[in-house]
Amino acid sequence: MSNVPKSPQRPPTRVALVGCGAICSTHLEVLSSTPGVEVVALVDSRIEVAELLARQHGVPQVSASVAALSDQDVDVAHVLTPPHTHAAVARELLELGLSALVEKPFALSSEEGRELAALARERGLSLGVNHNHRFHPTFLQLKERLAAGDIGRLRHVQATWSMPLGQLDAGKFDDWMLSAPRNIVFEQAPHPLSQVHELCGAVLDGTAGPLEARELAPGQVFHPRWSGALRGERATAEVSLGFGQEFECSRLVALGTDGSLEADLIHSSLTCERRSAWLPFWNSLLVSLGRARANASAGLRAAWDYLSAAVGMRPRNDPWFASMRSSIQAFHEAYASGAALPADAEEAALVLAWCERFTAESPEIPGRAQSSWSQSEPRDGEVVVLGGAGFIGRRVVEQLLARGVPTTCLSRRTHGLPHSFDEHLASGALRLRRAELSEPAGLEAELRGARCVIHLATGAADDWETTERHMVRGSRALAEACARAGSRRLLYVSSVAALDTGAHRAGQVIEDSLATDPKPLERAVYARGKAAAEAAVLAASAETGLYTTIARPAVVLGRGTAMQHSGFGLWVSDNHCVGWGRGEHKLPLVDVEDVALGLVLAALFEGDELNGCAFNLSSPPLLTASECVAELAISSGRDLHFHPRSLGLSQAMEVGKWIVKRVGGRAVDFPSQRDLSARGLFGELVCETAREVLGWRPIQDRDALLARCLHIYGER
Repeated sequence: MSNVPKSPQRPPTRVALVGCGAICSTHLEVLSSTPGVEVVALVDSRIEVAELLARQHGVPQVSASVAALSDQDVDVAHVLTPPHTHAAVARELLELGLSALVEKPFALSSEEGRELAALARERGLSLGVNHNHRFHPTFLQLKERLAAGDIGRLRHVQATWSMPLGQLDAGKFDDWMLSAPRNIVFEQAPHPLSQVHELCGAVLDGTAGPLEARELAPGQVFHPRWSGALRGERATAEVSLGFGQEFECSRLVALGTDGSLEADLIHSSLTCERRSAWLPFWNSLLVSLGRARANASAGLRAAWDYLSAAVGMRPRNDPWFASMRSSIQAFHEAYASGAALPADAEEAALVLAWCERFTAESPEIPGRAQSSWSQSEPRDGEVVVLGGAGFIGRRVVEQLLARGVPTTCLSRRTHGLPHSFDEHLASGALRLRRAELSEPAGLEAELRGARCVIHLATGAADDWETTERHMVRGSRALAEACARAGSRRLLYVSSVAALDTGAHRAGQVIEDSLATDPKPLERAVYARGKAAAEAAVLAASAETGLYTTIARPAVVLGRGTAMQHSGFGLWVSDNHCVGWGRGEHKLPLVDVEDVALGLVLAALFEGDELNGCAFNLSSPPLLTASECVAELAISSGRDLHFHPRSLGLSQAMEVGKWIVKRVGGRAVDFPSQRDLSARGLFGELVCETAREVLGWRPIQDRDALLARCLHIYGER
């Protein structure tokens, strides 16, 4: 036996995650398999979100503020909050004596990044940035080949980043990355620019800027494409950035003195071209065969990684997750050993300098000043619209104001509201007040004496616990607040998703009725939530005597919603739609302006006929799903395809996926045939109440529906 004493084992690094948004789950998953690390705390101002994640992942401590970490035994915090808060949160952590790993963007200026780096150095703390795309497996291979001298000395780098943007397609223009022209570069471009920086060194000079501009909403400018020709310390670079693009592409080409390397970061393939002693025609053949072998090998490897991970033979290893795992684990290995961090604050500040080169001279389109919250008190007899800044809500507000109705718009934000709101705010016809369905206690004061409250806020989430808390309990709390505030009526805007619209309904009519799907537990979270919210609102109204009506719009189309609407089918990519069935039956479609009109008519209706009633809102069935996709292809010029698929085959495929996941040890629910069938929207909606009682007349003509709802996408 050796007489050399063993060194004491280092205690695990105790980690807090600050911010419980979407990326938090990935950090939790990575850290759960990282040796020497223990997640001990979650921090989020939305304490209920943090508590839910803590229960799911067994994290012992939850708090609502970073300051609370001063009383907890924490070594390192991961900063996962919204981008514009990263620098402030990192500074607060450093001042508490905690090291940090910050999600990109590290800060919103290189100067601020350098200040934070200096503060960390002064305090003797580690401050790293999660530039995970530097750890993309294919990028690492490219670096190895460069270091080995495969293409001689690096001279030039071409980087292409062209990506779809879900927030843009869904019209979520209040997202931070869309709220100012430069934000999209600081939010998205650190991915490719961190790679360019590592290859080329610090940016020295060059030109860069946007190539085009769009106005998303009045006064809200977005630049979807940017280009730069720049010189770094070690090599020059051409960078093409595309945000909200139809086709996904991420490539790096490294040009050297003796060859080139091309990394396809979407498909994880790396190809090389070098000089040889062969005649040109034979050399071309060898180069092409080499590329074919490399691409085939990458494709087979990706398929194996996916399938083996799905059945539980090996951990998840897709390129994005692998890059996150390697980046996070590299930080913690360096922190634990005292080695240099893989991407420290000083280097991250240099990446921010690349971002600044692109945004330094970006032109602005003059827009209106953002509306401010109104300070005036509620007025007796006004209509209050909760969710009045949304897709349907803003149309409802505009139509109410056009009729001279005093209106209050309750919203989470003021960003991107129509120009017309400003005039009415100035005249006092419109009040704009901040409110959220998840905070019903603050709503009552805004509802006093309202003629009608139109409830358009969704409160939806991906999980049932959150949906039940916000959509269901929040809607009941709103109904109770309406009664206490003396509001005369509540109009709850539900959805056709709450109804039984399965394949057995084909050829039948679905009447205006309070009845929802009798088997809600077999439906998806959103549909189940809408049915439960209807029941909750009606129960509260029965107890309080509040006049309540439920409206159920069908598939709502129009300017401001994504072209790839789920009502047509499952969009497996942004140009391939798999039908909820064969796509041969006509769908219940409705223009958003017609929906707004129906809601306004119901809100202003003076009779008692709508009390305790539900009514549908849909145009007559005029188009099938396959026809809709075909018309979208014509109007947009896109290569769109509709793929009919029987419900039986779709269900069999879903069951197959379920089997694979269960074999792999994942606890997932058995796929619901009822929910799959309901997505097809079979059966004809009858809208007799809206037509006969309210005099509502939606679009009746196929060509008019096409012009208002589908042909608009050719204008982009």
